[in-house]
Amino acid sequence: MPGRGQLHQKLLALEKEAPILNVTRGVKLYNPVAPAAVGIRLPPEGRDTDSDDCTTRKDYGTHGDEIEVMTNHIRIRFNNEEIYQSTVMFTPIIDSKFKRFEVLRRVLEENHVWKYDGGVIYSTSNLDNKVYQYEMYTVRFTPSKRVLMKDCIALLNIIFRSVLSKLRYTRVGRSLYDPTRALHLPKHKLEVWPGYITSVRSTDGGYMLQTNVSHKMLRTETVLEHMLERYKTSRDNFRKQIEKDLLGAVVMTRYNNKTYRVDEIMWNETPMSTFRDRRGDTIQYYQYYLRQYSITIRDVHQPLLLHRRSEKNTASLNREQDVKIFLIPELCSLTGLTKTLDNDVTARKDIALCTRLSPKHRVEALSGFVRNIREDGETQQLLRQWNIEISDATQKVPARKLDDEMAMLGRNEWVPASKLGQLVDIKQPLKVVNLSHWLVIYHRRDFGRTKNFIAGLKFCGNRIGMRIAPPTFLGLTDDKTETFLDAIIRSMSKNVELILTIVPTERDDRYNAIKQYCYCETGVPSQVIKSATLAESQRLKSVIQKILLQILAKLGGELWALQIPIVNAMIIGVDTYHDPNYSARSSVTGFVASLNRPLTKFHSSTMEESKGEEVSSTLQMLTINALKAYRDENGMLPSRVIIYRDGVGDGMFKVVRQYEVPQIQKAFECFKDYNPEVVFIVVQKRIKTRLFFQEGNRILNPPPGTVLDNTITSQKYYDFYLISQNVGKGTVTPSHYVVIYDTSTLKPDHVQRLTYKLTHQYWNWPGTVRVPNVCLYAHKIAYMVGQHLFKEAAPQMAKSLFYL
Repeated sequence: MPGRGQLHQKLLALEKEAPILNVTRGVKLYNPVAPAAVGIRLPPEGRDTDSDDCTTRKDYGTHGDEIEVMTNHIRIRFNNEEIYQSTVMFTPIIDSKFKRFEVLRRVLEENHVWKYDGGVIYSTSNLDNKVYQYEMYTVRFTPSKRVLMKDCIALLNIIFRSVLSKLRYTRVGRSLYDPTRALHLPKHKLEVWPGYITSVRSTDGGYMLQTNVSHKMLRTETVLEHMLERYKTSRDNFRKQIEKDLLGAVVMTRYNNKTYRVDEIMWNETPMSTFRDRRGDTIQYYQYYLRQYSITIRDVHQPLLLHRRSEKNTASLNREQDVKIFLIPELCSLTGLTKTLDNDVTARKDIALCTRLSPKHRVEALSGFVRNIREDGETQQLLRQWNIEISDATQKVPARKLDDEMAMLGRNEWVPASKLGQLVDIKQPLKVVNLSHWLVIYHRRDFGRTKNFIAGLKFCGNRIGMRIAPPTFLGLTDDKTETFLDAIIRSMSKNVELILTIVPTERDDRYNAIKQYCYCETGVPSQVIKSATLAESQRLKSVIQKILLQILAKLGGELWALQIPIVNAMIIGVDTYHDPNYSARSSVTGFVASLNRPLTKFHSSTMEESKGEEVSSTLQMLTINALKAYRDENGMLPSRVIIYRDGVGDGMFKVVRQYEVPQIQKAFECFKDYNPEVVFIVVQKRIKTRLFFQEGNRILNPPPGTVLDNTITSQKYYDFYLISQNVGKGTVTPSHYVVIYDTSTLKPDHVQRLTYKLTHQYWNWPGTVRVPNVCLYAHKIAYMVGQHLFKEAAPQMAKSLFYL
């Protein structure tokens, strides 16, 4: 393995390439208006967040074989000059952002170099208190503040969005796309726009432009056309069907290329309805669109769509206000896939051909993007105006490949973890639990499939040493929810260990009723299988094997384990579930904690949160219950508590550090003289960072176990990227881990290797997954409770992985 000195030499070389910035002390970014008024929304990884109170980097990891990877980061350089920042006020108020830009272009002409984000203007010249008049509008600039370029990540992002605009890309949401190169799929009423997502980031290696290839899927039909088509086929339950189709869906308004989530359908509102504009005048919707966008609405009787969002109240910066945005179906296009399309194998294959890029094609697209910027005269002129230079290639950085892991099965047999998928079906698991008393409930027309399935289940059980006794069969004559539920209730007894239900169709009401009775009322594990799943003879064996392992895990069996070197530690996964349809239901926090060193026993629990709340307020009680369960299992409390917190964006680090970490600490005070080491790690899956590995002339995905903790990592935080899974098609996405609080003696190597080990121990998949198993378990239980149970499971289910 290459020495630590070689790695640090490479890091020093990279630091020398970073821009040299002349920092002026005491100069701070001044923002005189509320974020809602500013109107700037950066991509998550580009946000300039405050790192107060968060853990900073301890050191770099050294374990593993050194490799070199390419990233989708492009180095940028700029002179750290002062620029001027002020707010623009328009009289009368102009609602349309496009119109505000037009007025500014008229009054500033070619005499100034400036960028405007919708509320704040940045300029290389001083616009202090200037007043201009254009037609009926008066434009006033507030007193200017001088800021350093390095403090204006927001401005840099605006500049590079302008670069893409000059390359003829169209902005949709936060990304820019090229509609002229749209890929049309008329068979599925879809078109795919290729484009890029860019974000300027301040990293360990200097300022980088993170660039990722993106695709936007748009439906070629408007929402109104979809509603009219649905009316032809579902007149009797039209409203119910439309609400099912549209609530929670994302639509795009073509007149400004913005995207909105549909929260409600306003059946009693039409384009003829009125509202008050910013001037306080009453105006009809169709008049507003004609005046602001020169659009004539054809159908004035269509219902309106409602989008709700929270914005900062400009009168009180610390308070939020609910904002309602009404949309015209005729002017909205649906985005994404319908449930029908998502279940259509042919459609998914056709879409994948357009959107799933191999590492080679993705690198080629990024290289072409850089080349276009450097060769285009307009973009170069724009960058020169702000004294910005962009590198001619994506960034290459040193990384490490962690050692391959070994997994332990039954009879103390150790096998390569990469071979688990081949061996878990024929080798004895770590701990086998036999199945003696169980019920099988099915519809009588599925008797043949049920009989074959049970026979196959017993055969596969024998192969792994699990004895499965004959079940009690209950054949039903209809598929009503109450029929299935009554059969379960009538047949329930104290010694029933499992209720296996084979249902003829997929229905949420029936599934929910079964799960609620089993998990909340009786505390008995349940397995629900759709009959069609058992109809595919070619896949039946693999289906049976997967179901068998799920049943074994639900019964308290242990499938496999890895060697965990950290002693007396409790590993916790936390995730929050929100109802995708944005109903009145509360959010749910899932909390799963390990109870033993091999990480094969868990305590799982949930608690309700306020609707839509991402930051948890229930961690103190959840932690107390988990610590008591650990003490009951081991006779003592853990000396280390390591928390993996999923579902937190960059902008929430400080809030989580100041609000969630103290809840964990408060839980420790409930136990006498107890002060364990704590590591709190935020897990991020939905990121834009991509890594590539070059082998000769081939561009590949980096191998599983690749860890990167330098150059493109944060200047502010202790973080690293990890690729744990093996991806055969498309480009792998690493997971990002940010340690926001750490009182432990663990080195970065320890945290990185532990994290990689945990990605091998998710019992629903005999291979590696993207994030630690406790995160997936926390997500699973939160989803089960939030989507199906609507209340906490019975206390006796806490030590069962019933939610798999």
